[in-house]
Amino acid sequence: MTAAHKRTVIFCALLAGAVLAAVVEFAPRPTPAPTPTPAALDLRGKFVGPEAATDAAAFSGLCHGIAEALAADGSRSAPRITTGVQIEDVRVAAAEGRFLPRSLSREQPHAAAAAGRYLDSVVGTSGGPLDATARQRWVEAFQALATAAEEAVR
Repeated sequence: MTAAHKRTVIFCALLAGAVLAAVVEFAPRPTPAPTPTPAALDLRGKFVGPEAATDAAAFSGLCHGIAEALAADGSRSAPRITTGVQIEDVRVAAAEGRFLPRSLSREQPHAAAAAGRYLDSVVGTSGGPLDATARQRWVEAFQALATAAEEAVR
């Protein structure tokens, strides 16, 4: 290969590199997907039937109790609730009526579904380890549900 051919090959390689760099730098970028917004939290009209007010008040008390229990558990040196799976177990137990004389998921399906959507949108569905930040989000979410249930009674 002659010196002229070497210079031509080098020039072409540099030119191709410059074109590639320009394409990478100036090519249109895809628009990032919008982050999902949390579900609106309004439980008015979700509690129905003759026991609606009683059920909403019971649900509010249940959510306050769960929030307080999670916060208190987090302040222990060795918390008992350490994963999202354990919190999901608490949610299922509450929905099945293990903490109240009635099953709110069966008696008030619209309220239970709205609460579930809200929790999923605010704290997610991860069953993984529960750090202090995630625990605080759960506490705040249950407190917000309790407040929404109280407002549904008014």
